[in-house]
Amino acid sequence: MPAKKDPQTRLIDAAMDLAAAGRWHDVTMIDIAQSAGVDIGVAFDHFKSKADILHQFVRRIDWIVLADLDPADFNEPGHDRLIAVMMARFDALAPYRPALRSIVASGGDLGPADTLRAIKTHFGSMRWMLDASGFTTGGLHGSLRVAGMGTIYARCFKQWLVDETADFGPTMAALDRALARGSEWDKRIGTGISRLSRACGKIQKKCDRFAQKCRRADHAEQTSPSAENNSTAP
Repeated sequence: MPAKKDPQTRLIDAAMDLAAAGRWHDVTMIDIAQSAGVDIGVAFDHFKSKADILHQFVRRIDWIVLADLDPADFNEPGHDRLIAVMMARFDALAPYRPALRSIVASGGDLGPADTLRAIKTHFGSMRWMLDASGFTTGGLHGSLRVAGMGTIYARCFKQWLVDETADFGPTMAALDRALARGSEWDKRIGTGISRLSRACGKIQKKCDRFAQKCRRADHAEQTSPSAENNSTAP
């Protein structure tokens, strides 16, 4: 006999089933709790809104992709590994595609605050996907890299939603092309940031030398004979 799912998992699954069966906009938290066979109070303990459920659903997909990584794959070129990781993400999402179509059609049914949180969640996922593919995501360059990956994924996600092929070949091709273009921009940005960093370093050195000259001039003025005479004058 299979183990009984925990309430959180049952609520997420019920939400996806209801989204697939109708308009996500019309689904309520009460509907989800009743469909999951979970007491409404217990449902409230786990999720305060449908946006909370979507947030946790994304985290579930992140976990599925990351848990299935093979350490040996880290020896592959970054471009190939990133394609593999992102296609693994689409494979993990595949069972929920009807639900995701409904959710996208309703704009996620999100308010302003929930939208900001969803954006943060989206970029957090992309940061993990890049990290898992061997790309650094720290600093200014890393943040721009995450933003670029988020844009690429959003475009390919739309392609994937209407991709009816068994292996999602058109989606993979679109992802490959987008990543190739993104790689060129990534190199340009890296070069630009390196040049800017060197220029800032030179400016900083000049500022430091100027500050030292000012301190020496102040010290010389304070220790000059005229300064001593002025300090002892009645």
